[in-house]
Amino acid sequence: MILKKGLAAMLAAVTVFGLAGCGGSEEAATGENTTATNTGFVEKKVEPVNFESGVELTDDCYHFIYALGNAPATIDAAKFFKMRLEQESGGTLSCDIYTDNVLGSERELLEGCQFGNYDIVLATNATVASFENDIFCLDIPWLFDNKQQVYEVLDGPLGDRLAAGLEDSGFKLLQWQENSFRTLSTNKPINSMSDLQGIKIRIMENELQLQQWKNYGANPTPMAFTELFTALQQKTVDAQDNGAELTWQTKFYEVQSHYTYTKHIYSPYLILMSKEKFDGLTPEQQEIVLKVSDEAVAYERERCSEYEATAIENIKNCGSMEYSDLSPEAKAEMVAACEGLKEMAYEKVADPSVVDLLYSEVEKAKAKFPAEG
Repeated sequence: MILKKGLAAMLAAVTVFGLAGCGGSEEAATGENTTATNTGFVEKKVEPVNFESGVELTDDCYHFIYALGNAPATIDAAKFFKMRLEQESGGTLSCDIYTDNVLGSERELLEGCQFGNYDIVLATNATVASFENDIFCLDIPWLFDNKQQVYEVLDGPLGDRLAAGLEDSGFKLLQWQENSFRTLSTNKPINSMSDLQGIKIRIMENELQLQQWKNYGANPTPMAFTELFTALQQKTVDAQDNGAELTWQTKFYEVQSHYTYTKHIYSPYLILMSKEKFDGLTPEQQEIVLKVSDEAVAYERERCSEYEATAIENIKNCGSMEYSDLSPEAKAEMVAACEGLKEMAYEKVADPSVVDLLYSEVEKAKAKFPAEG
């Protein structure tokens, strides 16, 4: 799972080629301000890209079905994957990309992939955990201080251990993709854990996340993401936790007044391939898929950080949302409230030793990449 040496230099060169192929303007490539609002606020945007491989596909080219949601960085990475797949295979392999979950919900995509109906799908760890219980260990909050620690753990022995379990469930893990830290938007300032008392927050349907918010004194409500904006608008719930980019992209600033950069949990995306389809490839084709997946995840992680930084800047400047960082004191309260979730994780996973491996790998990662400041 470790990214290949020299990948950064290759990515720089191939990204330039891809951008040239799509005719992207300098403004689009640099993310210049593009859209003005009535208030005078000028939204900063990261423009999506299109990559052209420059390779003519063969008559017998095999097209993977690649299905995912609407997160911009993951869509950019899928296009990057397609370009590099065509280049590395000489036009004998390509993929047809289906975004916005048009082929089904995450669960439906995973079921389709499991039985070989779809070749490659993207899903969040919380959804995948219902197919492979050891993934539940990643729902423990407050594990990581920064993304470097996350990558060190997911690209190491813990990631390999979870990947092996996924194979038993019919999946081939291609990579862990970036989904950023979860943060918090509310209708009041959050200066201490007591400010969460009784707050109605939408969460994913996940037992560890449910218990986390109960421990803070909040009133967590599992709800489909597609229902969230309307629920916030109608005050059915009054808070949500997602990454900065998704919070901005979904226009929660129209129905939420406060944004707190909590980083309380890191929820990765998983790029999964049907194990049956992967095993049916030739060794040479398998090598190409794995190589291109390594390249695509390196690109996606950088791209996601760009989207995230831009979203935070927009949130700070839009005028309709008050931005704040979570204070060290509030964080300490919330971390202490979640101490018992490790024991709950032992009960949720299939093999409790995976939780021990997680904590030992996190400790090593923290020693290698200490918290900022």
